[in-house]
Amino acid sequence: MTTTPDTADSIDFPLVAGGFDELLTRRITNSETQFAIRLTRVVVLVAVTWIPLLLLSLASGHAVSGRVDVPLLHDPALYGRFLFVLPVLELAEVVVALSLIVQVRHFIQSAIIPEQERTRFIAAVNEVIRIRVSIYAELAIAALAWGISITMRLIIMRGEASSWEHLDSSITPAGWWYALVSLPVLLFFLIRWLFIFSLWALFLFRVSRLDLRLTPTHPDHAGGLGFLGWGLASFASVLMAVSAVISAGFAYEILHGHESLDRLKYHVIVFVILAIIVIHMPLLAFAGGLSRLRFRGLLNYSRLVLRHDRAFDEKWIENPQPATKASEPLLGSSDVQSLADIATAYNHVDDMWLIPFDLKGFAVLVVSALLPMVPLIATVIPLNEILPKLLELLL
Repeated sequence: MTTTPDTADSIDFPLVAGGFDELLTRRITNSETQFAIRLTRVVVLVAVTWIPLLLLSLASGHAVSGRVDVPLLHDPALYGRFLFVLPVLELAEVVVALSLIVQVRHFIQSAIIPEQERTRFIAAVNEVIRIRVSIYAELAIAALAWGISITMRLIIMRGEASSWEHLDSSITPAGWWYALVSLPVLLFFLIRWLFIFSLWALFLFRVSRLDLRLTPTHPDHAGGLGFLGWGLASFASVLMAVSAVISAGFAYEILHGHESLDRLKYHVIVFVILAIIVIHMPLLAFAGGLSRLRFRGLLNYSRLVLRHDRAFDEKWIENPQPATKASEPLLGSSDVQSLADIATAYNHVDDMWLIPFDLKGFAVLVVSALLPMVPLIATVIPLNEILPKLLELLL
């Protein structure tokens, strides 16, 4: 897929769209509307991953009974992974796709990409899209997901307690479906999102090597690239889904693995820190350019401020002219205002970030990583105690 757009609005960037699942869903729904496609895909995902596990466990008597230590309906990891994570990963495509195309077009619309660099910019767009739509990439992701699932579930068994998944050394029918179908589907979506994020990082790296037209005094403190920092917030739903996978695993360990929330809280902290670092890593590609821009800006504006302030001192401090004082009083003089304005411009340069960082986007990502961890409190304090306490605090 190659694009040679004439305008910014004609640039296409389908980094999220496509894949086996989308083609299959279009055949099933025979519809072009996004709502019908998304709804169908969510229903299909739940029907393929969750429903067979429930039916097979019911048939084996491992869904609710005490025949095993961990019945299926008592496994919080399954609820989180297949009834929350998969739908969220599916619906996240809408937000991320829109955000990425807006950011890519903004490079052109804001003239950050000069005319002489536009060809290389379009080449970078085509490069990542060509990799994304490759059938070999999808097959590799599917093979990797299936291989990890087999290794995790059939070779490295989870825990020693009997469960809906295995009895002693034998695997139940639901366990086989989980290892061969349900878990590979989940891993496929997670790995594909990692793949998409890696391609976005590659694209930003290619763009960072272009001769960009950046302005050191831009109020976003990133030379005009601040929109990239806020754009990371579009991945908040994906981060929330990954956090939910980990939270569900923690819940299982607390309820059935004799772990405690007090011990796992450090794991939560480490996860949030690492997640925020990883999701901001693509922006490091611009660190060198922004550092040089800031240094040159400080030198240029330092000289400019020096000349301006010397002229101000010459006029009003060192050699004030009586005629000047009479015709132009210091109080309300535009010279004083220009003194403040040029100082503001210098401070904008001095306050530049070394990456296109956005504090609000950062906050959104932190909240998204922490939110799925909140239900872990219910594993320690019953909900019938938490809710009245919250109402008491609110009222």
